[in-house]
Amino acid sequence: MLVKSNAKQERQIIEELISEDETLKNQHELFEAEMAFKQNLINARKKNSLTQSELSELSGLSQQAISRMERGEGGNIGTIIRYLHSMG
Repeated sequence: MLVKSNAKQERQIIEELISEDETLKNQHELFEAEMAFKQNLINARKKNSLTQSELSELSGLSQQAISRMERGEGGNIGTIIRYLHSMG
């Protein structure tokens, strides 16, 4: 059975949990930063009206590598620089 999500309630639960555990709070902050970074990569690509395939051609990275980076599943500083550099 599917349960409808309640973002406000979920946020309150998260705030309660992280307020009680400094390690969990730090992990949550890193998670949020990673999510924001991934979204910024996608936004930059779309702002430049590029598909992943087009960015692949410009950067020399595979489309799969770009997809993995945007999902937060891969990429080192070198590939991230190539990704961003290819858009100017």
